[in-house]
Amino acid sequence: MSNEAVALEANFRGWQEKRFPTPPKDLNVFEYYCIDQFLRPFDLSDSQLKTGLIGGPKDGGVDALYMFVNGELVDAETELDPKTPNTIKLLILQVKEGEGFSPVAIDKLNFFSDDLLELTRKKADYHQTYRPDLITAMRLFKDKYGIIIGENPPFSVDFYYITKKDVDPNGDCKTSSAKVIDVVKKHFSNAQVTFNFVNAAALWKQVEARPSKKKILKWQSQSLSTPEGQIGLVRLADYYQFIVESNGQLAERFFDSNVRGYWKSTTVNKRIASTLKAANSPEFWLLNNGITILTGSVGAAGHLEAEVTDPQIVNGLQTSREIYNHFSVAPPIDSDNRRLLVRLITTTDTAIRDSVIRSTNSQNEMPEEALRATDPIHRQIETLFHRYNLYYDRRQGYYRDQGKPVAQIVSVIELVQAMLSVVLRRPEEARGRPRDYVKKDVPYASIFGKDQHDLNIYLKSIQIVRAVGDFLDTLGLETVHRRNLPYWLCTYATCTKIGNAYAPPGDILKLDVATMTPEFLLDCKNRVFKQYEQLAEKHMVNGERDYDALAKGQGGFLLKAITGELKRRLNPKKKN
Repeated sequence: MSNEAVALEANFRGWQEKRFPTPPKDLNVFEYYCIDQFLRPFDLSDSQLKTGLIGGPKDGGVDALYMFVNGELVDAETELDPKTPNTIKLLILQVKEGEGFSPVAIDKLNFFSDDLLELTRKKADYHQTYRPDLITAMRLFKDKYGIIIGENPPFSVDFYYITKKDVDPNGDCKTSSAKVIDVVKKHFSNAQVTFNFVNAAALWKQVEARPSKKKILKWQSQSLSTPEGQIGLVRLADYYQFIVESNGQLAERFFDSNVRGYWKSTTVNKRIASTLKAANSPEFWLLNNGITILTGSVGAAGHLEAEVTDPQIVNGLQTSREIYNHFSVAPPIDSDNRRLLVRLITTTDTAIRDSVIRSTNSQNEMPEEALRATDPIHRQIETLFHRYNLYYDRRQGYYRDQGKPVAQIVSVIELVQAMLSVVLRRPEEARGRPRDYVKKDVPYASIFGKDQHDLNIYLKSIQIVRAVGDFLDTLGLETVHRRNLPYWLCTYATCTKIGNAYAPPGDILKLDVATMTPEFLLDCKNRVFKQYEQLAEKHMVNGERDYDALAKGQGGFLLKAITGELKRRLNPKKKN
């Protein structure tokens, strides 16, 4: 065994002890470890990483599949605009822990790629029979790409075939991988395609290549130093180098999760892009409010160079994106001396940090939802959760970067789904449209409005959701049911345990989660599943049971059935 393989094994075991001390039965931890390494440039949360995991029987040789548009992960709720520039990237990963490279496994990807990229091909015409999760992912790609196909957006596909063994691909493997690339080119002749064989040495190299927490910012001239930080002008070309990783990808980790949204269709962004393209426009920094960067510390790296530790770009995301988009297509040239105003603020105080974020984000009329996580309620929830050994990830990826166990991290969306399921009794919204409760003011206020809820009910909701999830994990359900049932079972079990179909918040707070025994939850699950199965059979689409659509509230059928049963059982009408 090579030194790289020994080091890789040690690193993996240490990572597992921190992130998955008690691994879920339905999770291949090594797959997750590999995917975590190769998707690092996209700065995804754990919940986002999990959405792409689809390995198992009938997976077409695909263990994970992700679609990105302009560097942002695409899911069912993503809204794409065909009128703006879009760049599409597919990542397809196959992971083998105890096996080497196999041409048979690669040939599966050949058939899968043909089925995926032939946009008009339906399930009945696929070369292979695929698991429901993979079919859902394939439909998502076809539907979302269909929205923007008319503009012929740049398209790329990266395949990763990963093994922990010390092996190299033989000639047959390389021949099979070339066929996979040919299939992609058959459907998208201008696509950029790579097929990467990753053995122990290559995987160890990826693990070692963790982005530095320090980055060099080069001032164009001497900056102004103040007790709070530094202010100065930076050449656009140098700023572009500051915001990209070594592989040329945008350093998403620099963009504070509170303001990550890129509002590419706004008038301001169109003007920024136009200014960047114009050869004779006025000096760039005169037309732009500039960039605000928060950092814990700044050191001197050389003449006119600042070493910035863990930079967080909290204002100027839109400008940064446009600069990245511009120079990604047309690399900067030495004679381009246009400049950008940069404020470098040194602080480790989270309250000051949040105040700066909210105060400086006025240039681009950003939707209020982009700043939600700076609201006091979220810091209060974060503090409360700490007391119960939970980590509320209001700043997306913050606790993941700290290596906290996945099971103890609670995302904002997970909390929204818990509140919708337990308190608001809207399981169909929890399954289908949770982001509406972050994006839109009125729905947001129903969950996070000032004095809307007792702070402890957020904790109780998460505890109930986690208890239900742990129970469902013991049943060996098909993935489609494991995906759909938690929210409905949370609603049903909470109401049943309280004995009231309307589950008043005060009663929820008094509920002892420990009394939700496996026997109790199994009875509730069977009652919910009966309605769920019957309605899926009754409302089939093209001869298929569309469980996902039903769970997301299609026709209101399931909500009406579950609510009706709860009322009959728990709140029967009084006889006159």
